[in-house]
Amino acid sequence: MEKRLDQLLEELRNTLLGATYLRELTPATLDRIVSYGERLAIHTAAGYMTEAGLDSVPLSDVDAGILTDSNFSNACILDESHPLIREKIAGTHVPLIAGFFGRDKAGRITTLGRGGSDYVATLLASVLGCKCVLFKDVKGAMTADPKIVEDAKLIAEMDYLTAIELGRYGSRVVFEKAVGPAMKAGIPIQVTSFLDPSEGTLISNRGEAEAISAIRNVSMIRLLRLPNLSTIASILGELAAERAVDPLILAEVFRNEISIVTPDTQIERVSQIGKKMGEETLIKVEGNLALIAAIGKRFTASQVHETLQREEVEASAVVPGPSGITTCAIVNMQDSERSVKLLHDALGLSPRILRSSDHA
Repeated sequence: MEKRLDQLLEELRNTLLGATYLRELTPATLDRIVSYGERLAIHTAAGYMTEAGLDSVPLSDVDAGILTDSNFSNACILDESHPLIREKIAGTHVPLIAGFFGRDKAGRITTLGRGGSDYVATLLASVLGCKCVLFKDVKGAMTADPKIVEDAKLIAEMDYLTAIELGRYGSRVVFEKAVGPAMKAGIPIQVTSFLDPSEGTLISNRGEAEAISAIRNVSMIRLLRLPNLSTIASILGELAAERAVDPLILAEVFRNEISIVTPDTQIERVSQIGKKMGEETLIKVEGNLALIAAIGKRFTASQVHETLQREEVEASAVVPGPSGITTCAIVNMQDSERSVKLLHDALGLSPRILRSSDHA
């Protein structure tokens, strides 16, 4: 174990020295650097497990069959990985597999973005056809962030789409990307606390749930004077192709203009795509905003708008999300926590939790 750790540390040292000498940090080099934490961790853990008498083998990236595309910092695992994973872990008594990163076809390390380790876990479970258990430092998914809403309740069950929406709109318990493999394979995900695994949230193809979530530090970018609808389609297509908005939180089209809500870190990239549409295009940016998401089929834009308006919270926009089960309100940053509390209370989430058995 110690020899391998020394080798990894030497590799890291050389990589850092190279970036220093070149005075350049490319996306590929950055992904390589940040992968070392996970690589060191699995070899350390495997060493302790071996000392305890377990036949543990540390595996990562292609050694575990995890083949990705080349989108550095936010890569996706290719379907070609499925047979590779089965092949690589066959016959290994206790495979200890690193999350968070893989390798592309050119042999370069790629990280998987937010929730990358959960993503690897659900992919492995989907390939093996078994339940995936994700251990967290919280009990499970809640009806709101308990740091904001004191009486937020644990959601016992939710379906895949609700879990995806929670991840898309700010939850750090359930990551959007991680739900995909489980949903495709039809396997359940159990999110539970490593301090008390007796409770948790079961994600499967059943169980309606409702929640209020939020993303802070977003901006609304309005592209005005666009020539026609085909131009708007071109913009959306380019945003999707380049993954220029990660995630593309919300896009609303009205006549010859489009409003895009995006993390502040993506303003420049979205604006550059807008500028390609011609000199006549006018770009307006409204910052210091938060997106509040009311997730649940029964919530409507009028309900959300009236609740906020009644309490004198001004919303720049209140619109249905693309999934059909989420309504999004864009508010000033200073109103974000109050908006979450207001909607959680006004929409009746405090008294009870919806379980699948409630609809039987």
